[in-house]
Amino acid sequence: MENFNLKKSSFSRPITIIASTLIFGLTTGLSAKETGFYIHGGVTYWDGFDAPSLEDEITLPGVSIDYELDDSRAKLSLGVGFHLDEQWSIEGFYVSTPERVFSGNNWMFPPLQPGGDPISLTWSAKTKQTIGGVGGIYDFYLNENLSLFVKGGIAFVKHESSQSITVENLPGVSFENIIPTSFTQEEDTQEFFGAIGARIPIMQGNACLTFAYQFIETDDDPETSFEIGFQWNLNL
Repeated sequence: MENFNLKKSSFSRPITIIASTLIFGLTTGLSAKETGFYIHGGVTYWDGFDAPSLEDEITLPGVSIDYELDDSRAKLSLGVGFHLDEQWSIEGFYVSTPERVFSGNNWMFPPLQPGGDPISLTWSAKTKQTIGGVGGIYDFYLNENLSLFVKGGIAFVKHESSQSITVENLPGVSFENIIPTSFTQEEDTQEFFGAIGARIPIMQGNACLTFAYQFIETDDDPETSFEIGFQWNLNL
């Protein structure tokens, strides 16, 4: 369970910093992009990682499945791109998703031998994705202080999952020939991704702040995220 504790004394400071940055950016003007490379860094917040709905709900007595995020929803995102002209750019990026943990306790199974004790199992699984992608970006210049953009391309997603099973009431007995007590699976997929966002110039137009709403289309539901980023034009 995630707790969000906001205090007035600590909440006003970031608001002041953000407001000051935006005011400074709006006074610098958005200069025309020159052909060349740029680097991008930011923080991606995955807002759509809620508890999944199970297609076949388990209702056996004594069986429960719990779900939680093992780390923060906010992840570092990195990218490098090339401005083709004032409107078009191409970009490669990398980001990871939060690790999700599934666990089941008190799974009772019949004894292996007549007259033996029932087997009590605890099962846990961890899943995580690392994402690298490449796509195109088109900018719509509204005025010298603001640009909107759309982004689309292909994401190469590496799915990693590990599972383990523990026999609670028979810790000294090995069940490896019957039950795989620990194993890891990996899968690579290609997904469509897209984003819409805005740029605000800072530092005399040599850099900009970016705000984007992003999604990656999957076989189930689209995974969505928000990113606040910083882009620096290298002018090489």
